[in-house]
Amino acid sequence: MTDSTKSGTSGVSGVSSSSTASRPLDDYKFTFESVLDDSSHIEADVTYYFPNDPTEAERMDEQYEILKIIMDGRLHLAPFTRDKYPRKVLDIATGTGLWAIEMGDEYPDASIVGTDLSPIQPPFVPPNVRFFVEDSTEDWDYPPSEFDFIHTRVTIGCWADMKQEILARAFHHLKPGGWLECQEVPGMPHCDDGTMPPDYDWLKWTLELYNSSRLANRQVDVGEQLKDWMREVGFVDVHEAVFKIPLNGWPKDTRLKHVGMLWQRNLLDGLQGFSLGFFSKHLGKTQEEIEVSLVDVRRSLFNRKIHAYHKLYVVYGRKPDNTAAAVPEAEGGGDANDK
Repeated sequence: MTDSTKSGTSGVSGVSSSSTASRPLDDYKFTFESVLDDSSHIEADVTYYFPNDPTEAERMDEQYEILKIIMDGRLHLAPFTRDKYPRKVLDIATGTGLWAIEMGDEYPDASIVGTDLSPIQPPFVPPNVRFFVEDSTEDWDYPPSEFDFIHTRVTIGCWADMKQEILARAFHHLKPGGWLECQEVPGMPHCDDGTMPPDYDWLKWTLELYNSSRLANRQVDVGEQLKDWMREVGFVDVHEAVFKIPLNGWPKDTRLKHVGMLWQRNLLDGLQGFSLGFFSKHLGKTQEEIEVSLVDVRRSLFNRKIHAYHKLYVVYGRKPDNTAAAVPEAEGGGDANDK
């Protein structure tokens, strides 16, 4: 987000009248008043329903670190190494840019591009990393077969149709032999031991989020469909790894308990932001009504008797070397590695 500023007359001190005459813009009055006049109508951007402020940026950074712990410090599961690295990488919906920055450090000879709706990335980054403001739901401004590796991470709620908007476009813009990897956490909680009842408030909140997201034409349930979608748009050698993320510190295992406590804090920090956009616009709730309804939702996350968890799906596939027989762009084999 940027601050709109009204500027006064622009001029340069110490310029002679003759030079000023040859530079007619020196005395031009630049202003944004025609845009910001009270009589003008500014249409809100409803393509992104979540917050976009420093607090949310900090939460996203913490979320990044949690997922990094879950993946044992690995930035990706696609088969790249420092000896066999991707030369051109695209990070879709890069957010604060941490993944792209760490990829730049990991592969210093690679060229890393991160795109997002907002320029919220840090100003000082590795020399091989660049960020651009871009709406990835629109046509991508890159040549076909441009990248060796394309990546997404936790982009739920960003797309109306991830298969067509992201996977099919990624297939088109990857070089033959290039890889796409999606790391996504759908909102639905899971439970293996029957301790999560149907009236669990976090579950009820999730179902309400799913309902409002359908009204908003935004997908928040992307995860288990990814491997099939990738195959359908033409990818081969599609692999899926599923990692469990406890909703709080209920596990006995020390590492998982720590991860669960971190994830609980991250969910609590983001809960209001996850709710306000969808619930106010598509369920007709006021901010006060939303806040009251979230009291029990927050309380439910402290209940360690309920052994609920989220799933992190890491799905990656390769564009075949011979794409002549592949599914066309207009339409994105397979080992399962459960953890």
